[in-house]
Amino acid sequence: MPDSLFRFRAEDAVALCLVDVANALSRQSEAILEQAGLTAPQWTVLLNVAGDANFHDETKMTGSIFSSEIAAARGLSRPHISATVTELIRKGLIRQDDDPQDRRRKLLSVTGQGLAVLRRLQPLRQSVNDMLLADLSPTECERLLHTLLTLRQRARAADHVAPALKQAS
Repeated sequence: MPDSLFRFRAEDAVALCLVDVANALSRQSEAILEQAGLTAPQWTVLLNVAGDANFHDETKMTGSIFSSEIAAARGLSRPHISATVTELIRKGLIRQDDDPQDRRRKLLSVTGQGLAVLRRLQPLRQSVNDMLLADLSPTECERLLHTLLTLRQRARAADHVAPALKQAS
């Protein structure tokens, strides 16, 4: 392969570093979530249903939400979210009620058991996050968050480009 193929580019290094960080966080999260019998997608949906304010997106923080809103906010398919929701209902962590304005739609809300699981996991979640960000000042943390939110927005906007790139290859 030509050497120019692998020359340093900060953009490529950033993307690879983000993949490494995501993989490390996934491993650490799995170890924590295993204690509660949850998968990462289940935990994410449970946090969304509970109204966790740390998502920084358009999802509601009112204690009830539609599956479609979670799917849109997380960039996941409705069938993927539906399977996760079904499992969380089976575990008794969330419940599904008719929407008073449209009985065909179902509102999701967290149960007392779901809140208990989140309360038990929260200190573990915070300790992992604190360890990860320990060397950053509060200002650097805010800057990093702003940068990551921008990257997330750009990545989601580029989702429609991926199929075109696949066809071109």
